Amino acid sequence: MKKSIIFILITAFLLAACAQSGEATPSEAAPAEESTNMEEAAPAEKTVVQVLSWWDYTTSTPLQELKAGFEAENPDLELEFIQVGEGYADKVLTMIAGGGEMPDVMMLAMDKVPFFADRGAIQNLDSYISDDYKNELYPFVLDALTYDGSVYAVARDVTPKVMFLNTDLFTAAGLDIPSADWTWDDFKALASQLTVKDDGGQTTQWGFYFPKYADGFAHWIMQNDATLVSADGMTSTLDSANAIEAINFLRDMILVDGSIPTESQAQQFGTSGNAPFLANKVAMVAGGLSTTVSLDDAGINYTVLPLPKGKLDLNTAFVNAWTIPTGAKDPDLSWRVMEYFSTNGQQIVLDTGMGLPASNSVDTSEFVAAHDFNRYFIEAMDTAVPFPAPLYGADYWTLIKTEFDLMWLGDISVEDAVSSVVEQGNLILSGEN
Repeated sequence: MKKSIIFILITAFLLAACAQSGEATPSEAAPAEESTNMEEAAPAEKTVVQVLSWWDYTTSTPLQELKAGFEAENPDLELEFIQVGEGYADKVLTMIAGGGEMPDVMMLAMDKVPFFADRGAIQNLDSYISDDYKNELYPFVLDALTYDGSVYAVARDVTPKVMFLNTDLFTAAGLDIPSADWTWDDFKALASQLTVKDDGGQTTQWGFYFPKYADGFAHWIMQNDATLVSADGMTSTLDSANAIEAINFLRDMILVDGSIPTESQAQQFGTSGNAPFLANKVAMVAGGLSTTVSLDDAGINYTVLPLPKGKLDLNTAFVNAWTIPTGAKDPDLSWRVMEYFSTNGQQIVLDTGMGLPASNSVDTSEFVAAHDFNRYFIEAMDTAVPFPAPLYGADYWTLIKTEFDLMWLGDISVEDAVSSVVEQGNLILSGEN
């Protein structure tokens, strides 16, 4: 009898202890089958997808927003951004040539796409690009990302050119902002009126500035119904009468009108392409949407117009891109990232100021409503043509800058500078040099 009572007490004690500790008694435990189902429902480990860029992810709001947006739509994947700094293109080519493990996605500028594609450093995307996808792109975008008839990249963002005008300097000169259909003649006259000299005859303010590399003046040549290179990218075309006329137009504004500073004059305010404008020493400068970031940060009062019209109504646009490097472990996985970046992610591109969207399906109404002049960024997409990107463009642009530096200073004539560029440039562009 005592043993039975002791057993009952021990059993009651153990049941009470289980209840206090929160542990289930044998009769309350989940069935083995339910336990197995709970294990199967546990989230699987995410696959890490590496994205290479020249931007620092920790300070880039656009990249952070793209990561968040992509991972929300793709919960099985996690993006990891890797930065490669100065000398990006050369370093990446070395990585690919080394045959080691490559990231899954790679940022690349459009002018590098032909060279990387020709060298087999990036993968052909024709099997991924659908007709519906192509139809949503602004026409110039597809041209910029195509090499030898095949698509090798998708757009990160696009940058057509517009003109920025310093409204304070216009007001100080007693000048009205011109209409959106202004011409080269209107522009040149305004640049002269906005140029100011001190009592000693030294210029203290200029009407316009452009950096003296090809992207700084290519749109002037192309607006004058000329080109810098042939359609196949194999021949220099700078010796055409229209190209020479456009170059002389700008050179005269430097050497005759004095309304454009020389590089030594401009660089006393900084080395960036917008430095004189940011210093309130230049009234007009051409640029893209990203220019607004530095102007807003500097507190510059400005407005925006389309570029003044020449023989043709056009502007040059630059396209930054995403590509799949040769050696990427799973191209299908890479494409999932790139497809998002270049479709749904294009709204993030616009909303974060990364650039303008490459797709005409992106809602730009809020962007346009934010400032009256924002419509000109969107309208510029309709008249944009891609900045020329010949196979050996890097060496060709370097040659132009070297020869033209003397020409802008008046040390040699436009004709002599162009002749030298054409002679040497044809060897470079054809691959002979």
